[in-house]
Amino acid sequence: MSKVEKQLLQGLLSGDKNTFDLLVRTYYSTLLFVANDILSDMQSAEEVVQDVFVKLWKIGSTLSIDTSLSSYLTTMVRNLCIDYLRAKERRIKTVSIDDPDVQLKLHELGMEASFDEELFPDSLEIAMQKAIDQLSPQCRQIFILNRFEGYSPKEIAEKLQISVSTVKTQISRALNKLKEVADMYERSRRR
Repeated sequence: MSKVEKQLLQGLLSGDKNTFDLLVRTYYSTLLFVANDILSDMQSAEEVVQDVFVKLWKIGSTLSIDTSLSSYLTTMVRNLCIDYLRAKERRIKTVSIDDPDVQLKLHELGMEASFDEELFPDSLEIAMQKAIDQLSPQCRQIFILNRFEGYSPKEIAEKLQISVSTVKTQISRALNKLKEVADMYERSRRR
């Protein structure tokens, strides 16, 4: 382990925020490159790297590293990426707009009029399904867990081993995308 890495590790072990900030600035770009190389999705890669640094901060005072700090961080990123890809394979399911649970959740979101067949033809349903399908895998998964399966942001964060703030951001992104689609459809109907 290099002298710089030893100093960063000592600062991390002592809980020094300035050292942690320096550690993030030093390794963020490299770790982002590694994560994006594995996931081929920059948004998901950013979330994985953020989660690595959150975990590192939480375990910082108990950290024991036998290799170099950069190798340790790269391994953390690779492991979280693998976990992310495995979770994606296992958990993501297709959402059907015809599903009563989906319609109930959309009603709770104040979007029930968008799915009234007398007011809107099937093309809105198709547009909404496409919008959900086009969300990033993690965003779609979080949205489905929260809105259709009833998990709280905290439960999702624990289940996916990510931060609650990441969960809330992803839910907000999904809702904004669906609102955008509904607004576009409404504007097109007025023409």
